[in-house]
Order: sequence, then C-alpha cells, then structure tokens
Amino acid sequence: MKNKSIDINQRIPLYVLAAALESFLNETYSNDYVLEQLRLEYEGENRLKKALRIVNRIIPRNPMIEVVLEHKESINSILKRKADRNMILIALLNTAFPFSFDVLSAFGKFFAVQDVINSDTIKKSVSNIYGGNRATENGIYSVVPMFLEAGLFDRPKSGIYQFISAMNISSPIVKELYKLSYKKNIGVDNLQDYQLIDPYFQFVD
Repeated sequence: MKNKSIDINQRIPLYVLAAALESFLNETYSNDYVLEQLRLEYEGENRLKKALRIVNRIIPRNPMIEVVLEHKESINSILKRKADRNMILIALLNTAFPFSFDVLSAFGKFFAVQDVINSDTIKKSVSNIYGGNRATENGIYSVVPMFLEAGLFDRPKSGIYQFISAMNISSPIVKELYKLSYKKNIGVDNLQDYQLIDPYFQFVD
C-alpha cells in the first residue's frame, strides 16, 4: 500500500471556492473574507478553522496557482460560466489534494466501462491506496459531494452514482488547467498521447 495522506475531511461548497478564487484574482483575498463565506455553511470554530485550512490550500497555496495568475484576466471572465468555473475548481481541488485526484480517477476508471456504479466499488478502490479506515471514508464523503455539485456525475439514489456525459468545456485554458492537475499528480511535465485517454479525462469534453 502506498504511503499517502488524505488531508481532507470536510466538503467545501463550490460557491465558497469560487468566491475565494475570484477574490484572490482581484487581490482582495483574506482569511476573514473566506470565513465570512464559510459561516453561511458551518457553525463552530473548529469546523470553520478546518474549512479555512482547506480553502487556503486549494486557492492561495495551490501548486498551480502561478499558472492561474498568468491567465488571470481570462479566468476572471470564465468564472461567469458555470461548467468552466466548476471544472477549474475541481482541477484546483485535485491539485491541492492528491486524495481527491485519486477518488475522481477511481470514478473515471469505472465509468469508462459502465454508466452506473455503487459507493462500495469506489470505497474498495480508494481503500486499496489509502487503507480501509474511517479517515478514508470521511475523505470520500468530503470530495464526492463536490464532484456532484460540479456536475461531473449524478447520484440518482443513495449509494448509486451515474455518469451522463462529459462536461462541455468551452475555454482552452480550463482544459489546460485540468491537464495540469493530472500532470502535477503523476509528476510529469508533458503528456503522452496514451495519457490523454486516461480515465481521469472521462469527465472533460
């Protein structure tokens, strides 16, 4: 089993991440502002502090934030388009937390061969990497709602996930950021043709 850490144990609503990213691009980002957004969702100082740590890791401390800043003007306008905005946020999430990348990759692997999968299939696949413990389960329950909110797939009923179609992404920079999230996680600078058909790309059209 690989020695990997999970590090995420709380869902962050995408509208909070979008507000945080927009404020960062506009140079108005602050912990107080992010906490103000988070208080709309959470109560209790411990939960708020945990959530703030996660947001800080996804936005200002993200391994690809410099690339985001290079395309600041384009991304600011892209944030108005729901599908593109959500895919940027998922790319940032997956770059900040390799656990999230691995969970989405597991979904992609199974959705590549079938349209409907159950939660136990995902738990088993992810547990093979991170161990079958409570932290793994909490991590899954933290990131999967974010994938659902982004529209990557549906949950027609509890414990069942269904793939409908890849996200229709109109902006080249969004696709590049998603590719970069893959490269950061597997540790390469350039993608080979065979890597572009990795199940991780199942969700992007």
